[in-house]
Amino acid sequence: MNRIKYILLVCLLFVIQFGKAQLSNHITRIDPQFWWNNLVNRELQLCVYGPKIAEWQCSISEPSIKIQSIEKVENSNYLFVNLNLQSFKGNELLLTFKKGAEKFTQRYEFKVLQKNIDHVNAGDFVYLVFPDRFSNGDASNDVVAGLREDNVYRDSLGARHGGDIQGIINHLDYIQELGVTTLWLNPTLINDQPAYSYHGYALTDHYLTDPRFGTNELYRKLGEELKKRNMKLVMDMVSNHIGSKHWMMLDMPEKSFVNQWNEFTRTNYRASTQFDPYASEVDKKQMVDGWFDTQMPDVNERNPRVAKYLMQSYLWWINYAGIDGFRIDTYSYNDYDFMDKCMAYIQKEYPGFWSSGEVWEQGGVLNMAYFTEKNNYKKSPASSHLSGAIDFQLYWAILDAINNEPEWDKGLAKIYYILTHDGLYNQPLNNLTFLDNHDLNRFYTLVGEDMNKFKMGIAMLMTLRGIPSIYYGTELAQNNVIPRTNDGQIRLDFEGGWPSDKVNKFSQDGRTSKENEAFDFIKKMANWRKGNKVFSKGETMQYTPVGTTYVYFRYTEDACVMVAVNRGKKEVTLEGDRYKERLKGYSSGIDKMTDIHIGNLQYINLAPNSIMVIELRK
Repeated sequence: MNRIKYILLVCLLFVIQFGKAQLSNHITRIDPQFWWNNLVNRELQLCVYGPKIAEWQCSISEPSIKIQSIEKVENSNYLFVNLNLQSFKGNELLLTFKKGAEKFTQRYEFKVLQKNIDHVNAGDFVYLVFPDRFSNGDASNDVVAGLREDNVYRDSLGARHGGDIQGIINHLDYIQELGVTTLWLNPTLINDQPAYSYHGYALTDHYLTDPRFGTNELYRKLGEELKKRNMKLVMDMVSNHIGSKHWMMLDMPEKSFVNQWNEFTRTNYRASTQFDPYASEVDKKQMVDGWFDTQMPDVNERNPRVAKYLMQSYLWWINYAGIDGFRIDTYSYNDYDFMDKCMAYIQKEYPGFWSSGEVWEQGGVLNMAYFTEKNNYKKSPASSHLSGAIDFQLYWAILDAINNEPEWDKGLAKIYYILTHDGLYNQPLNNLTFLDNHDLNRFYTLVGEDMNKFKMGIAMLMTLRGIPSIYYGTELAQNNVIPRTNDGQIRLDFEGGWPSDKVNKFSQDGRTSKENEAFDFIKKMANWRKGNKVFSKGETMQYTPVGTTYVYFRYTEDACVMVAVNRGKKEVTLEGDRYKERLKGYSSGIDKMTDIHIGNLQYINLAPNSIMVIELRK
């Protein structure tokens, strides 16, 4: 299939998903396909695509809309029309195109937006779902004619398995029962790549849900179903790169659409080059402009047309589907100034909109904090408008604490030292915390399939500052082989999500006793945490580790939780006098790990290799 035919196929899918797109014969598509007339942001860029469309003169007669500029680029199949909507409140705009004696008109639709989003915050508990591997709710969309990967092989780790959005909707009861308040899906936009496209991170259209997952309308329905349950939806936003088969890559508007090199140049994956006072320009350029992979071209966000195209697509999805927050993929690989402008653009429309950026690099807290809003690193820009970071530094610290013997600067001390750097953040409560995800080995595997250590990690996740998240299957103590040879080994199908599955892990009866133990524990901790202001708004106080123990508190003016960890092989008694600053006014407590009442806070006995989560009572 040649490029033009393929682009027409993508545009046809685009039309089918929206049910109507009354386009002129001269126009193949307009992005965004519609807009809203009551937004705070009054500027709109229309990307008009069609055969030699730039040869036509474009005008409008609506007095409440002003054409700021019309931009022609190297490829005459594109025309960028920049509008100022001023006081426009109408339902449609009529664009007139003329070329010599020829003339045609194109209607463009505007809607009235009813804003209905609820910002993600530290009171939430996030559940990450890999759509292709969770549940197949609609077998009819497993294979879509005309797309490059036209098969489903559940026995292949790198192939598509058929999971979809309808399958997720079918199991919202299960997710809600677990105590989840927020659902985060790995990307659901179309990835029409030749192979290995199930992961979603090589999108080929910014406005089109992958038809193998469902439709744009079904994605919006998912958001609506969540809101009926007072739950939230987080979108996985991929801004740094696109798929090599993106429809605009196949017919590029201009060479500067992506970052060009004389030969393929991969990013150096060094986020630290963006704040290193000694960094070379060549290293900084390679980090930001280098391609993430041969199949993932690096988008040139410094190109103003590209920047506007991306920014509008993200706001479009928030408006269209009621997105409550963004997880931003490979955040540190983006152009810093672009991301600043992008999130400022969104927050102008939605003040306080939550976003969390992936900064996956060893090197300490500064590697993450530098990219977050109003951070306290004096050499950084004033603000990036990024709410928080995906907290890899705390993740590594928790693993170290659970798996290694306590030492002065190792084991439990790792958590202590990571938290001492929280002053670099404007608000560390906005960080997304985790124990595993779609790129990492399963947490249960990393703690040696030790249920005691597993629960210790979950208890820390639920009580440390930040927004806790778990990856689907973690609640069942799912494991994987190490070393893994394919990422599919950490993205296994959720048993019971396919009609042919012999067991159903969505049901208590279908789970093993170990799986139910893990599920019930997370459910208990999550539902206790839900609505608890100690975690949503509370402060943190920690005490330096002593011997094999580490103690921290989460507290408000009228409530307090004490978390005490012993990683030693012997029982340890904690003396209350050391912690009287936080124990003052409290006389007893309930250990949420065991539900045992603790009547004396002066002496607290910690069993070997254990954690106590004590809800203090006055």
